[in-house]
Amino acid sequence: MELILSNVADESEEKLILNALRRHNGLFSPVDVQPLRITMKDPTGMMKGGLIAKTWWGGLDIIYLWVADEYRKKGYGRNLMMMAENEALIRGCHFAYLQTLSIQAPDLYKKLGYVEYGSLGGFAHQFSRHYLCKFFDKKSP
Repeated sequence: MELILSNVADESEEKLILNALRRHNGLFSPVDVQPLRITMKDPTGMMKGGLIAKTWWGGLDIIYLWVADEYRKKGYGRNLMMMAENEALIRGCHFAYLQTLSIQAPDLYKKLGYVEYGSLGGFAHQFSRHYLCKFFDKKSP
């Protein structure tokens, strides 16, 4: 057996690893991972923000949220999040989760009802990563 370390992305190898992991997880419960992408464009068609996520096993996994500097603090991040949550509910999700750095938007997520369940310091020796979740069904923990 040979272990090969690489610093170059290889989409085909990454896809093989993800598919194998999903097959393994599927032994325990069916896995139906669905991408979710929302883009925000100005009147000229230029991208000014977006959200990348996926839904699976009843969860909305928010991977990236970005809003261009000139559009921040104007409700666009909130609108992107609400659109993603609404789509997640349509897909049958009962919770959402994400991670964000202290220099990004932890306060936005908390205003939207997300609760921090962990954090990890030491990024660039000065920032923290925050892990947050939100249950859509108030009966859930």
